[in-house]
Amino acid sequence: MRSIITVLAVLCTTVFAAGVIDLDPVNRADEWLSYDDGSPSWYAWEGIYKGVWFNLEDFVPGWSGGVSLTKTEIWFFHDSGHPWDISDFYCEMWNGDASAPVAQLDQVLLTAVHYAPVYAVYTTPVSVENNFWALANTELSSGGWPSIISDGAGSAVAHSFFTNNFVTWEPWEPSTGLSNYFIAVLPEPWSLNSTTWGALKAVF
Repeated sequence: MRSIITVLAVLCTTVFAAGVIDLDPVNRADEWLSYDDGSPSWYAWEGIYKGVWFNLEDFVPGWSGGVSLTKTEIWFFHDSGHPWDISDFYCEMWNGDASAPVAQLDQVLLTAVHYAPVYAVYTTPVSVENNFWALANTELSSGGWPSIISDGAGSAVAHSFFTNNFVTWEPWEPSTGLSNYFIAVLPEPWSLNSTTWGALKAVF
């Protein structure tokens, strides 16, 4: 099923894959882990699968264990000039390093809304390894919608990637350089053992 939808989406994808936006910054509590800088600069529909690779050592230096997640947050942007053919998408959690997601842990069907957070809430926390991925899977769409928001910070390290085939993952790099999708995750505080929340500071 996934391969058929992938082929159809590739055939239907338009030449334009992103648009520029200038919106008010998004503010999150310190407990959330994310790589975006909070300032929306782009909305993108390039790729059926758009995801963020998380490395817990970026937030807690020296951390080598996993963590339990209670929520995932994703932001989208709807432009009437490039209307969504569907608002539903799958929010997925995977273990895997920078090369690709390798082991699926959770999948939930959600409905995107315009410029507002959409949450996957895990009644049973999802246990992830030190390296893991949070994905927006838009295989229900004919062309990568709903379109996701990203910053324009020009990061030094790629953490946001997209793909149509789930094999070759390309870093999201609009004209501003490496940028980060607005995908954040919320760990259970106790799952980080003795680490204090004050130490959770993203370095990118």
